[in-house]
Amino acid sequence: MNIKVQCCGLVLLTFFAILYGRQRKVKLIAGKVFQICYCGAFFCLALDILSLVAIVNRDKLPLSFTNFVCKAYLASLVFVALLALVYVSTSVSFHLPDYKKNIAVYVFLAVAVIVLIYVLPIMIMVSEDESLAWTDGPSTYATYFGVLVLIAINLIELFRRKAYLYDRQRRTVLIWMCMWIAAACIQVFNKDLLVVGFACALGIAVVFFQFENPELNLDWNTGLFNYIAYTRYGEQLYSGSKDFYVIAIVFENAAWQDAESSFGNAGSQRILDEFLRIPDASVFKITEDEVLLIFSKEDSAKAAWNKFMKQAEKGEFDAEQGQPFFYYVEDPRCVSSYRELLNLLQYVCIQKRDTKLGIFQTIESSIVSQMLSERKMTQQIVEALEEDRVIVYYQPIYSVEKKRFTSAEALVRIIDRDGKLIPPGAFIGIAESNGMIIEVGKRVFEKVCQFFMENRLDDYGIEYIEVNLSVVQCADEKLAENYIEIMNDRKMVPRRINLEITESASLHEKQILIANMERLIQYGVHFSIDDFGTGQSNLNYIVDMPVKIVKFDREMIQSYFVSDKARYVMDAAMHMIHGMGLAIVAEGIETKEQYEKMEEIKINYIQGYYFSKPLPEQEFLEFLQKKNK
Repeated sequence: MNIKVQCCGLVLLTFFAILYGRQRKVKLIAGKVFQICYCGAFFCLALDILSLVAIVNRDKLPLSFTNFVCKAYLASLVFVALLALVYVSTSVSFHLPDYKKNIAVYVFLAVAVIVLIYVLPIMIMVSEDESLAWTDGPSTYATYFGVLVLIAINLIELFRRKAYLYDRQRRTVLIWMCMWIAAACIQVFNKDLLVVGFACALGIAVVFFQFENPELNLDWNTGLFNYIAYTRYGEQLYSGSKDFYVIAIVFENAAWQDAESSFGNAGSQRILDEFLRIPDASVFKITEDEVLLIFSKEDSAKAAWNKFMKQAEKGEFDAEQGQPFFYYVEDPRCVSSYRELLNLLQYVCIQKRDTKLGIFQTIESSIVSQMLSERKMTQQIVEALEEDRVIVYYQPIYSVEKKRFTSAEALVRIIDRDGKLIPPGAFIGIAESNGMIIEVGKRVFEKVCQFFMENRLDDYGIEYIEVNLSVVQCADEKLAENYIEIMNDRKMVPRRINLEITESASLHEKQILIANMERLIQYGVHFSIDDFGTGQSNLNYIVDMPVKIVKFDREMIQSYFVSDKARYVMDAAMHMIHGMGLAIVAEGIETKEQYEKMEEIKINYIQGYYFSKPLPEQEFLEFLQKKNK
């Protein structure tokens, strides 16, 4: 009897078992189902061979035994078809909570077919020369029917759940099912080619090489699980109900980017070995400088955390790849997905860089709330830009010399969808941190230019409008180009614009800032220094920057009225600034007494609630009509 094809299938599956067993594997449910599929395919081939052996020796064996073995082979075909369907169903289980009900239906259908296989009669067919043997009859037909129905359901699921399956996974299962259908057709019309069992083994091989090979989940350079493995494992964790615990380790430099040296250096190799020896830890390399350790037990996570702290105290971490920073996520389920977990870690890393936190930090729920709040505000900024809900308020500035309001400061506001005003303190810092301040600043500048020209503010006595530039905007190489383009489009007179820079802006790409300033000044724009008296205040900054106006910060002005030292410092600064031919604006003037004192000491311009709070466009125009008349 010819069983060479079946034997080849067994050899093939044995080879895969050796490869599969030697590799480290992620604890995936779909991976476990694939292992069961493999075992099912192996026993299916073994039963195929055993049934042929039983047929050849049917004269020596009880007929009931031969029939039972042959039906067991047929039942195994149905069982493997069921497993293939369960494999697909568990792969989409993260997105379909009721997948267990579907599996229950599939199991019921398969069991019903298997019962029919054993209830219905089977016919043993042998060629005259006994070189060929096969089964026929109602039991065989029930097998073909059941397997084809399960395959058809699987194909339907592959297309219905396309959005939830990995493309490679969907293609490999599709190939597996098509191979099985083709093998069945061949065997129906050509009895001497018993290839159905072999097609099953070959399908397993395709799925193995294309998707379930453990090496696909490993980073070749380090041996750690890679990002692909993390996405699959993360989906499983967040779709389930079991608790898990996370330690993130972030290096200052890319510790494993040197692929040619296997692991970069001996220190890095030692740290890698430490990771792999940690009990109950699944270790994932997320980026070149970030590693995630995921634990299923809290005790294991805390033990590893304490161990890292002791090693850091002893200085055991190699400095060649940079200082590692450790983050313990108390409750990873405080975020909704594995992607959100990475976003949380990125957020905390940025926060650490800005606030100089220590190398060990526990990520508490309050940090998550802060991140989510900032993300919500980011979305509000995006929507406000898209829906034109970014507006400009104007705070009048009084000229002591001319006794009227000659300028105003443009201040950005956002209106939410309910019509409520969002104050700048709630969104400016967030917009600066994520870079959106550049787009917000451009929108404000466009509105200022349009408002000035449409309403001919110079006829109201307004000589220029002050527009703030953030630190991020000052470091934008295209700042001058973009603003000149906006002024050209709006037919804005450049001398009617005064751009305010803060002292801290000079610390960020100072040369870019100066280049932007020089180009804009040549175009006709003026500049002022905002918030003088705070941060890195020094007169050298005023000397270096080509500005015409210096604005004294509100805190500095308020200190002037309560502190002799502050008064002395401010008087000296005023004397030097006036000596350089620059004008001074005093911010935060709230009372008549404060105004009269500023007038007495020769402050050029006054801004504050004593005259007016920031006003929307129409109220600002009405204010000017009344006050400058």
